[in-house]
Amino acid sequence: MTAGRDRDYAGDGLEFFSTNEVTYGAIGTGGILLKLVSKRLELRPLTLAELSLAGVNFAGLEQRLGLKPSGTVLDDEMQYAMQVRHSKVLQDPLNYPWLTNWAIIQQEEQRLIGFIILKGRPNAQGEVILGYVIDESHRKRGYATEAVRRISEWIFSDPQALWTIADTEKDNTASHKVLEHLGAQKYRETEDLIWWRIARPKL
Repeated sequence: MTAGRDRDYAGDGLEFFSTNEVTYGAIGTGGILLKLVSKRLELRPLTLAELSLAGVNFAGLEQRLGLKPSGTVLDDEMQYAMQVRHSKVLQDPLNYPWLTNWAIIQQEEQRLIGFIILKGRPNAQGEVILGYVIDESHRKRGYATEAVRRISEWIFSDPQALWTIADTEKDNTASHKVLEHLGAQKYRETEDLIWWRIARPKL
């Protein structure tokens, strides 16, 4: 999977300005388009059109983002996730970064290597629920840890966000290690799942 030039990604009618780690663009509807950057990765929230494209033409999504083709075909679970996020963004387009799938892009390779899924703005308890997936060919290199750490920094820039929440299957030891490296604590278990939370850093 892959990433590319701001102009290709932005499309028409967008104006960009940059900081050291975040690029923002004003969309004609009044929404915000942004890019988060870490040491090796870029994180980009998929727009409504990009969510639609991902489900039917993944190579087309990579081309739209200006990335190198990967030959990836989304499985049924990820296609469903794209459809659900599309529905959520359609209902609340101005808050789309909190409701969409974020593309995880390996900067040097210019490939799309995974996704982070955000499931809404902070709730009444200050919780933001997320999920993540890394392509098999890029696992065990610390990319999931780096991506979740960076998106958590962005989440905690909202003063209402107190926790990032993730759930893992009990036998998914690789995902357990990712969350443990990020300082997450187990706080709830069901028969099949463990729920983890990362606290907002103290000033």
